[in-house]
Amino acid sequence: MVLILDYNITINMKSPKELLEELNAKRKEISELKETLNKLNEEKEEWFRKKEELFSKIKAGINQIKDFKAKRDALTNEIKELKPKRDTLNLGVSNKLKVFQSVKDEKEKLSRNLKLRKSPHSIKEEIDRLEFKIETEPMSFDKERDIVKRIKQLKKALGEAAEVMNADSKIHETQATVRTERKEANDIHRNIQEKAQQSQKMHEEILKISAEVDKLKAGEKEAFVKFSELKKKFTEANNKFKEKLRETDPLRDQLNQISSDKKEKRRQDVETILKSKEDIVNEKIRKGGKLTTEDLLVFQNMKD
Repeated sequence: MVLILDYNITINMKSPKELLEELNAKRKEISELKETLNKLNEEKEEWFRKKEELFSKIKAGINQIKDFKAKRDALTNEIKELKPKRDTLNLGVSNKLKVFQSVKDEKEKLSRNLKLRKSPHSIKEEIDRLEFKIETEPMSFDKERDIVKRIKQLKKALGEAAEVMNADSKIHETQATVRTERKEANDIHRNIQEKAQQSQKMHEEILKISAEVDKLKAGEKEAFVKFSELKKKFTEANNKFKEKLRETDPLRDQLNQISSDKKEKRRQDVETILKSKEDIVNEKIRKGGKLTTEDLLVFQNMKD
């Protein structure tokens, strides 16, 4: 179609068929672009969900690491507090063993110097036995005198062995203290070992989870890259989609204008025909002619 304007400029106008074909072609492109957009959006959102899922796992892993580190550090502090106690006890035991050996050596030296054939405890037991015998058993004067003499000899020997008895008492006391402190030191040492094993297990868990978190971070990074690439493609496709939609506007406007022009032309044609028939009917009426059914319909339209 060619449109000639008053100022002698000619513009080539597309026919309705050409406009419709072009519009349908663009609609097809729009449909294909929409399908591509939907597919890109699904892929984009899938990678975003994957990234978020990995991020949640990373966050959970980091929280686990923090929890294990707090527990491990608490155990480490407990071990630091226990070690000096254990070392102090062990040092005390070591010093007491030296004292024990020194007193034992002194006792043996005193025993040799006093030529004791029996231990002070044995002498004391014999004194007690003889005194009990005098008090409980009937005996002759001579026998009682001999026992009393023997008791005096034993008491003298016991008096001379007082230092030995004191040394022996100190030995027993030291042995009891050493046993108590050694047991306490061993208990603390076992406690330290148990806490150290727990701390080591937690440290190994931290390393294990850290390695898993590193893998998850690599996966999250890859997912984010994929998401970003698809987002870029989606944006480009969406812009193209919008552009294609805009390109259909002038085509629809032209088709609407053509349709509107056709309707207007039909209306004018009908009016022209009706006007022509009105003139004929008016002429018949003026001359008193007979009106047909068609004339009556025209007459009715004239009233309307």
